[in-house]
Amino acid sequence: MEFRQLRYFVRIAELGSFSRASQALHIAQPALSHQIAQLEDELGHALLHRKHNGVQVTEQGSAFYSHAQRILKEIDDLPNVVNRSAAELRGTVSVGLPQSTAAQYAMPLLSALCERHTGISLELFDEISGNLMRGINSGHMDIAVVVSDEDALLGKSVALMDEELFFITKAGSEVGARLPVARLAEMPLTLPGMHHGVRALVENATRQHGTTLPTPAIVANSMSIMRRAVVSGVASSVMPWGAICDDIRAGVVQAVPLEPKLSRRVYVCWARDTSLSLAAQAVRDLLVDVTRARVASGEWAGVELL
Repeated sequence: MEFRQLRYFVRIAELGSFSRASQALHIAQPALSHQIAQLEDELGHALLHRKHNGVQVTEQGSAFYSHAQRILKEIDDLPNVVNRSAAELRGTVSVGLPQSTAAQYAMPLLSALCERHTGISLELFDEISGNLMRGINSGHMDIAVVVSDEDALLGKSVALMDEELFFITKAGSEVGARLPVARLAEMPLTLPGMHHGVRALVENATRQHGTTLPTPAIVANSMSIMRRAVVSGVASSVMPWGAICDDIRAGVVQAVPLEPKLSRRVYVCWARDTSLSLAAQAVRDLLVDVTRARVASGEWAGVELL
């Protein structure tokens, strides 16, 4: 087994196609197919299902992908082991961010990284929390910000902050200084699907206060769709301040505190069964430092540092 075969397989699995991987790797497709066939022969298992429109990773291939990803990252990190200067760290670090507040983390992190670690590049993802932990445990992501206690337990984590959830509605709506949680059941809401943490929090909170949340007027697993629904006045929502702060500042929508207060805990997570590369450690620490500095300075409202 050769390291190049691992790289070839990982690229094919990520792109879902021999032809696309061939172009990305600058290798003739027959040669690429030959290398993967040799790898499968050596392992004694098919790693990929060949289909007319691409490839699909098999169950054995999925397990192999996770380990191959981690091996390749450790190899790429070897120069950093020799040269530990922060200014000379090299590598690509994949970072998963919660869909709702990805922008609050991404731009400050990128700006700080350009100042402190010019040799590190980022690959950013925004997903719901469950998908982020799957990305961590599969080796697809190095670190992630998750907003679920259950997900955080699946890996190693550091608690970052408690993030308050607000009733978000069009500016000018007469709802009072605070909205009782029970009244959410009366409101036309736009919320994400059942698998999303915010939806579960809202449903549990209303249930605890004697009401049942009906099916939301708009179910959307998309922040942009929910945001447009709120801005247009079609529906209201329950979101953290960071998800829609630009519209709050612009006076387009208003964030009304809920009574009692509803919040979620935010964690920075990484895989339990592997060590982070030096580059990934640097990005993790920088992400925590930058986020805490923004909160402490008042740039990020509605959160309490831990």
